Amino acid sequence: MNSSFIIIQPDLFTESADLFIGIKRQAFSFIIMENNICLGMASFHFKNADTDESTASSVYDLIAANPLLEQRFNKTHIIYDYTPSVMVPDQYMSGNENRAMLELVYGDQRDAVIRNDYLSRHWIHNIYSIPSPVDAVMTRYFSWATCSHLFSLLPDIIQSGGNHLYCILDTEQLTVLLQKDGKLQLTQHFSFKTPEDVAYHLLNICTNFEVNVKEVSVHITGMIDADSALYKELYKYFLNIIFEGLPAAFQYPEQINEYPAHYFSHLFAIAACV
Repeated sequence: MNSSFIIIQPDLFTESADLFIGIKRQAFSFIIMENNICLGMASFHFKNADTDESTASSVYDLIAANPLLEQRFNKTHIIYDYTPSVMVPDQYMSGNENRAMLELVYGDQRDAVIRNDYLSRHWIHNIYSIPSPVDAVMTRYFSWATCSHLFSLLPDIIQSGGNHLYCILDTEQLTVLLQKDGKLQLTQHFSFKTPEDVAYHLLNICTNFEVNVKEVSVHITGMIDADSALYKELYKYFLNIIFEGLPAAFQYPEQINEYPAHYFSHLFAIAACV
């Protein structure tokens, strides 16, 4: 397990604070907030979490090594970021068919817990699955927590009209939200190896949804630098690239200023949507 970033205030009292946890196969992050003030944050990457069982084991070890997470919080919310996710318009929703809909797209979901979030602003249900081993660990330690899927929260980040690509870049994974003319069009994960792969995925999305690459606003968050080969590749095609800053609604510890704001901006933007 690698600790990518960790900023925690000393002698932290948690009972009046809220805990936001983000989890996916190879990563675990958390933010501690009280009255819109960030008291702590951390981001971890798992070296060998190539199966659901190994992720669950890594999460178990991480919580054991960070007793802060076992303290009492005012509220706890878990944000799952696993690929099996299907958006279903409200008029076509049938709770009895949730598993069947996921399996039609992603195959066997027998060893998974199926959940459903309702996106009221868009009149859409997000049906998604969580690996059973991961769900078991999270339920053991955070049985009182509420939860949702990343794709259920991303659409609320962009509040303005027009065309927007909101991108989260992580190790070999691109997460994209497309909003066209103020309406949700797509939320999806893509794997990539090279900068050209990322450019291809974004250009392909624009082509498929008839979005002008010269006019769309591309919001960049996550692990990318302005002098990187990836940024230079994107700038060949997209003219309106925005490195997302930290949401102004929150106050942050001084240590966070040691890093580019867009490294963490998505974590706080997502927490603001819970």
